[in-house]
Amino acid sequence: MIGLTLYDYILFPFYLILVILVFKKLRERYKDNETLYFYFTWGFRIKIAMIIIYTLLANFVIRGDAVDLYFGEGVHFKNLILNGNEDLSLLFRLGGKYIDNLASEGEKGYLAMENNYMVVKVAIVLCFFTFSSFLVINLIIGFIAFLGSWQLYLLFLKLYPAIHKHLAIACLCIPTVLFWSSGIGKDTICMASLGFLSKALFDILIEKKRVLLNFIISVFAIYLIYSIKSYIIISYLPPFLFFLGMHAIKVTQNDLLKLLFRIFIPLSLIIIAIFVIQNSEILFQDYSSEKILDSVSKTQNAFSNQSNSFDGAFFSLGEFNGSITGLIKMAPIAIATTFFRPFLWESRNLIMLLSSIESMLLLLFTISIFLKKRGLVTFFKQFFFNPLVFYCLVFSLVFAAFIGVTTFNFGSLVRYKIPCTPFFIIGLVIINYERNKKILENKKPG
Repeated sequence: MIGLTLYDYILFPFYLILVILVFKKLRERYKDNETLYFYFTWGFRIKIAMIIIYTLLANFVIRGDAVDLYFGEGVHFKNLILNGNEDLSLLFRLGGKYIDNLASEGEKGYLAMENNYMVVKVAIVLCFFTFSSFLVINLIIGFIAFLGSWQLYLLFLKLYPAIHKHLAIACLCIPTVLFWSSGIGKDTICMASLGFLSKALFDILIEKKRVLLNFIISVFAIYLIYSIKSYIIISYLPPFLFFLGMHAIKVTQNDLLKLLFRIFIPLSLIIIAIFVIQNSEILFQDYSSEKILDSVSKTQNAFSNQSNSFDGAFFSLGEFNGSITGLIKMAPIAIATTFFRPFLWESRNLIMLLSSIESMLLLLFTISIFLKKRGLVTFFKQFFFNPLVFYCLVFSLVFAAFIGVTTFNFGSLVRYKIPCTPFFIIGLVIINYERNKKILENKKPG
């Protein structure tokens, strides 16, 4: 059976040393900044621990797509290449009938879709450098995900240095995000790519530094995300570009540039909106393939154990017809479901219980924002007049709506929502900070 072997435990210490050496080299950048040095060090340590925990649970308890589909097919296709049955051109093909026919017997049907095969291609490449070690592959991909989250932290820290601790928690320490981004899979790759993409675009358009390198990073990140989960790009880029545009207007001293931004930003958003509306059926159909994959998991190996580990953890918000109108109608309950469920009484096992506790704490924090003095007023004021808050909340809410209406299993829900969770929390944290700052300013004499 595919998964951990004796070689994993033998190889892991050597690869861990290499990863630590890379980490220490990167950490040298922060030797003169005690705060960043501390967060980078502890964020790395926590991530390594979570990678080990995730790998053991994925192998011995959860199983599912990480082991049987992505890693398993990565090993299978690597062996096809080494045995001469195929060549490296496999890495440049799209998922489809030809690729699916090459899949292992138990995984046929999954690689007909490029969003699954893209992750397998990443696994194939990593298999060549790790001697097909599941633990080492998770170490590498999990470390990259940590670096992506770190890039996201640096971006928000640049804008709100006063709340560095809260931002560190949101970007580096959310348990479910840490856990589900610690192994080979769609969510890990997308989470890492989002972090690198956000910082790279900010550095290009605002900081004007390392433009060529950041452009390459941006293109590669967009390619990965769009290939794996296109709806992330659709829900992320419009509010993020709006924030970048508003920030550029704020910091620039060039009146002509300000005018161009004021024209370009609304025009770009209108074009994107028209594109989404005209292609909504295709976009949502592509997304709902996640739901189709999960629904057939009872009869196919890749997701069967994943579903069994969350036995009884199914829910339904009603049937989603795949239209913009249908999404809007179901959005409120879908958003609440994504962020605040499963509830404690819906837990069926330890993993789900921990997710329930996290969801409950997030619910209490969200409620506290509105119940505090000036909470409701500050929320809407920051939402409409603070581009950073607008970007964080619009992305997280739209993304949560996508997830809520197309997911029926809590085991899937806790994985699918990890890209939007940090942004939702960061948006709330900034609102709370601005509220407290305003109250303190009003208390100052004179």
